[in-house]
Amino acid sequence: MAKLCKAGIQLREQIDDDYPDRDRKSDGWIADARHLAKGNSDHIPVDGIVRALDIDADLSAHKEEAYAVVEKIRQCAKRGDKRIKYIIFDGKIMSSTLNWKRRKYKGANPHKSHFHISFTTLGDNDGKWFNLEGETNERTETNGGKLGEDIRSGGPSDLPSSRPRCQCDCQCRSSVSLA
Repeated sequence: MAKLCKAGIQLREQIDDDYPDRDRKSDGWIADARHLAKGNSDHIPVDGIVRALDIDADLSAHKEEAYAVVEKIRQCAKRGDKRIKYIIFDGKIMSSTLNWKRRKYKGANPHKSHFHISFTTLGDNDGKWFNLEGETNERTETNGGKLGEDIRSGGPSDLPSSRPRCQCDCQCRSSVSLA
């Protein structure tokens, strides 16, 4: 029994989470007769694993939203996610061949009703989260401090001591008087 690679499952789940009411008519992953007749599609299982996913372009949002999602996937791959092999959408293909630049797709199906993502064998067992937003935690730990620790609690403070204390019990050295 064929199954979709773990990377494909994860990416589909992320898109489903972001667009729960999206159209799924053009969704697919397992090869149909046309793919089988062609003989060289990533939709055809290899060792029981399918390494391709089609997502309907109608995300029940603005029409441009599919372009934005494809761009996020492209940028994720360009930043170094090696699970993504190539992407096809709206007559364009993007792959590492030309550093993820868009170029004309010459296949029979221009992929206008859906976008296609093919995965490398790295995606077979790697179902970790796709960083589609490109966000990273820029804060780093320094001097043994804990992330998020800006002001030490208890002990001496780095705030100037000439400021009057508030009238509460917190000893926060605030210049605000509650009296």
